[in-house]
Amino acid sequence: MNIEKNRTAAPVSRSRLHRAILAAGLAIVIDPVVAQAADVSIGVVSNGLIVDSVYTAADLAKKQGLDVKVVEFTDWVLPNTAVVNGDIDINYFQHEPFLNAAEAARDFDLVPLAYGVEGLIGVYSKKITAFDQIKSGDRIGVADDPVNQGRGLQLLQQAGLIKLPGGIGFKANVHDILENPHKLEFVELGGPQLPRAIDDLTAIVSYPHYIKASGVMDPAAALLFDRDQTHAFALRFVVHPDKVENPYVRQFIRLYQDAPEVKQSLKDAFGNPTLYKLAWEDFPPLEVHE
Repeated sequence: MNIEKNRTAAPVSRSRLHRAILAAGLAIVIDPVVAQAADVSIGVVSNGLIVDSVYTAADLAKKQGLDVKVVEFTDWVLPNTAVVNGDIDINYFQHEPFLNAAEAARDFDLVPLAYGVEGLIGVYSKKITAFDQIKSGDRIGVADDPVNQGRGLQLLQQAGLIKLPGGIGFKANVHDILENPHKLEFVELGGPQLPRAIDDLTAIVSYPHYIKASGVMDPAAALLFDRDQTHAFALRFVVHPDKVENPYVRQFIRLYQDAPEVKQSLKDAFGNPTLYKLAWEDFPPLEVHE
């Protein structure tokens, strides 16, 4: 696990700086004494576009007397483990179907306390510009976790590349495919790693925020987008049941949702307002108890 301390604002994007440090093979270790001093700690996945918005909120919180420590992870497993173990108070990287699958697989007990940003999912390629250019035996990259793989396969079915059982929804996996007329090969990779493989594959199914963060191509240039209207795939602020009523946790989440600076950070990060929604705006504001 690669993690870093919360820092004061700097001209260079902190998430980009951290990725550069990781690329150099260095690890930043949090002093346990310092870690205990924060009022709230929140975990994010390093190469997502929401990272800078979380640091922006942390800086704003400090001005209100709330000390927030941001912890960056490089996969989709450890942030939940960290909340369960009490190493962090909140994680902010996953939608509720992913959380439900993680809880079932690992016997976790976690609470999706509030809504965050909602991103699209798309089929991206640097080798084709239309699905009718797909050839027999082409390789397609899909997420290796159950929920995001299922969502991606639904999109590939929408593109006419495969056929899945009726009603299976996002619970589908590559073994459920009923028809694969192009004999496509599916390469399963961790979600954050998919953009790095785009040059080696005919296409990948990925989120625009990972595409933009990786810099591999224009995140708005997907061959096809899935535009879910239910908010099921909005990111959630997830906590341990013991933290649901924690006033510092609620104060930070409410600040994140309300602050114009956070919204501007998200706008700057995504670049294109059609690629995301502020899902919390469709729900009552989170109550903050004194």
